[in-house]
Amino acid sequence: MERWTIKSAEKAYNIDNWGDGYFSINRKGHVCVHPSPHSKYAIDLRTLVDDLIKRKIKPPILLRFMDVLQGRIAGINRAFKSSIEEYDYPAGYQTFFPIKVNQQRQVVEAITEFGKKHNIGLEVGSKPELVAAISFATGKDLPIICNGYKDNDYIETVLYANKIGYDITIVVEKLFELEKIIALSEKTGIVPKLGIRVKLSAKGTGKWATSGGSDAKFGLKISELLAAIDLLKEHELLDQVKLLHFHIGSQITKIDKIKNALVEGARIYAEMKKMGVGLEYLDVGGGLGVDYDGSKSSYFSSVNYSIEEYANDVIYQVKNVCDEADVPCPNIISESGRAIVAHYSVLITNILNTNSQNALPDYEDVLEEAVKLSPTVKKLYDIHKSLDRHSLREDYHDTLQLIQEAVSLFRLGYLTLHDRALAEWLCNKIFIQINEIVERMREVPDDLQAFHLSLRQTYFANFSLFQSVPDSWAIDQLFPIMPLQRLSQKPDVMATIADITCDSDGEVSSFVGEHGRTKYLPLHKVSAEEDYYIGFFMIGAYQEILGDMHNLFGDTNAVHISFNKKTKYKIDSIIKGDATWESLKYVGYKGPEILKHVQDSLERKVAMRKVTFEETSHFIELLDKMLVSYTYLGE
Repeated sequence: MERWTIKSAEKAYNIDNWGDGYFSINRKGHVCVHPSPHSKYAIDLRTLVDDLIKRKIKPPILLRFMDVLQGRIAGINRAFKSSIEEYDYPAGYQTFFPIKVNQQRQVVEAITEFGKKHNIGLEVGSKPELVAAISFATGKDLPIICNGYKDNDYIETVLYANKIGYDITIVVEKLFELEKIIALSEKTGIVPKLGIRVKLSAKGTGKWATSGGSDAKFGLKISELLAAIDLLKEHELLDQVKLLHFHIGSQITKIDKIKNALVEGARIYAEMKKMGVGLEYLDVGGGLGVDYDGSKSSYFSSVNYSIEEYANDVIYQVKNVCDEADVPCPNIISESGRAIVAHYSVLITNILNTNSQNALPDYEDVLEEAVKLSPTVKKLYDIHKSLDRHSLREDYHDTLQLIQEAVSLFRLGYLTLHDRALAEWLCNKIFIQINEIVERMREVPDDLQAFHLSLRQTYFANFSLFQSVPDSWAIDQLFPIMPLQRLSQKPDVMATIADITCDSDGEVSSFVGEHGRTKYLPLHKVSAEEDYYIGFFMIGAYQEILGDMHNLFGDTNAVHISFNKKTKYKIDSIIKGDATWESLKYVGYKGPEILKHVQDSLERKVAMRKVTFEETSHFIELLDKMLVSYTYLGE
């Protein structure tokens, strides 16, 4: 067998492919993050976590690497700048960040700051998001695009915002919305800055394909688009329509789907220009995907194209259509939220315990007295002692049959609890023996291909799947997960990861492996004294805002980190995770009222001499301490 090296670990976790140059493994066998792709500078994640724990920042900890965020913004803009130069495109490009992807104030604040030199804008889809965007735009030249459904208050706010100096484009999603906008414009005397979203026949791929196509939730059909143009012409507002928008879905896995949408969207733009619509911008929406599993394929957790190929196709297809139609090329806008924020965020948590079979009692001494064993257990014992590669398949099938037989006999009362425990222990021993032989085989029989899954162990981690990576549960999204340390040592356990919620769905059983998706995560045996940490990578898009408070586990501790050449890293800010009282407050409970209610009840019991004053005081202290403590597990 090959000797295990750092290269072996890189292959096993596929880090070189999904990491995009931002993540690597150093000589210590620790995972590192780089401020820019393949930079010689790096932050050792295991060392960083140890330092944070010394600062009393306990896991789970959400690490936000601000240099990575800045690098992703720069990378997308660099790709479009290169494409514009290559194809001699006569107009410009602008990135807009759709804040629904991650509305955390510190994140949006950093994006607007890093994006200044690229003239970055914000896209919003609700009243609260509009208010947030206006707060960032105040005192800055920050453009805003408004998508989604809008009521009169929303529209009127945008109209007055534009009048006093904000740059906000309100995108028409429905014909009735346009009628509202026109009515309020006439009422206020404020001319709106408009965009129109059109439904394309083109559709994306993967989980969000229904965002495009004729049945899409948002946008105008072609017949509705023509009706809107007539209505705008009637009210002399054709010249106020500055933007045409389309969107065919998030995480589009196939580049040919993007090309189809670009050609169709550009054709519509060209026809509208010929009709006298004052278009200056073509917003190609989101959809720029992220390669979560590193397979560079059209699988839904991957993409079969790069940022550079995406930018080239956008610029080339739009220019080609516009040149053919003899209309001016539009300024291009894209809303690539996932591609901007996915990589910058990593959740770190500690392994609490395992359901390891190694923790079972050692029955070797008992089994030596084979004469006392039940016939079923004796047969398993004989397989355990005689198993070799020549009888491998037969022994495997016999073991499966015998363990089922043991369970049936126990149910019928013919097998004791002790005998059943012996049967389970022997079955596990046999499976370990079979796996050791299978690992050395060049050609593995078909019925043993997935055999190793029977050896999976559950590792319990200190986090809530529903709070920190809800898409893993809700839509089977694949995220890279790997240990932060001991990567110079060969993993000796095939694991699944269970969280600490009281829900059977709180378990991850699909992982990124060397050849794409795999059903287990290679981990190391963990001693009781060892601090063993794992990282959930590329969770910056949607996960931080979609989190669900299952079991009232709240927001985790979050730390914003920048690279520093002298000290390797600099902590920009620490955001403490929710305390118990904060989680309770979300669902209508008040900490002081809980304490008072319990204390009043206990005082009555003290008066009746059912409990002592010392006992009640200590209990109230414990309850008070729990209210102000982190919702996750501590020592």
